Amino acid sequence: MIRAVLIEDEFNAMNALEKLIKYTQKDITIVAKIDNVPEGISFLKNETVDLVFLDVELVGGSAFQILDALDTINFKIIFTTAYDEFAIKAIKFETIDYLLKPIDSDELFKCINRFRVGYKKELAYKKAVEKISELDKKEEQRTLLIKTSDQQYFVQIDDIIRCQSDGSYTVFYTTNQTIMSARNLKYYENLLSNHTFVRVHQSHLINIKYIQTLTSNNTVHLTGGEKIPVATRKKSYVKRILEQF
Repeated sequence: MIRAVLIEDEFNAMNALEKLIKYTQKDITIVAKIDNVPEGISFLKNETVDLVFLDVELVGGSAFQILDALDTINFKIIFTTAYDEFAIKAIKFETIDYLLKPIDSDELFKCINRFRVGYKKELAYKKAVEKISELDKKEEQRTLLIKTSDQQYFVQIDDIIRCQSDGSYTVFYTTNQTIMSARNLKYYENLLSNHTFVRVHQSHLINIKYIQTLTSNNTVHLTGGEKIPVATRKKSYVKRILEQF
């Protein structure tokens, strides 16, 4: 939905504009009606809106005092006024159109349609940017940087079978290599918390994808035949995780 604000100090004019929008523009929601400069400044500084219908002359000043008080103008403006001489000044702001009172319904609809065309393009652009950003994040999350005492390895997270504590170090067992990192196991447990890893023991962090069975004698059998101990206090937790996976 398009979030719109009416800033108008003439009661009848505000009601007429509200009715026109409400009954003919189903994708526009009027989130606020304001009739003075201080409230206009406060609202626009603290709320996110898409479109502002802005009367030029208001109680306590003018529309331009509101706009000059804002750090950024991230919404579009349709000025509404009975005074044509303000048109030139309005151009420097994010103005879509300039409507003279009394507002003609056909002219209003033309203004809104011009806004809607730009709004849809902007939405499509934002969605594309968000999608690219999301894909970039997912790509980053597929790889883990493991630092040893003298090298750096970029390892695919899905290729990590398990991690084992060795004092203040961590040994990574992957599908094709073994790497000893100078970081402790807790550090990597936190890094991998959003992935398919479970801490089954003080010394063992395992990728659930490689667990085949959890036995009654507190052991997990991994793909490839390895057997890893499960702490007694962790057994029920590990069992629940495996049932949900």
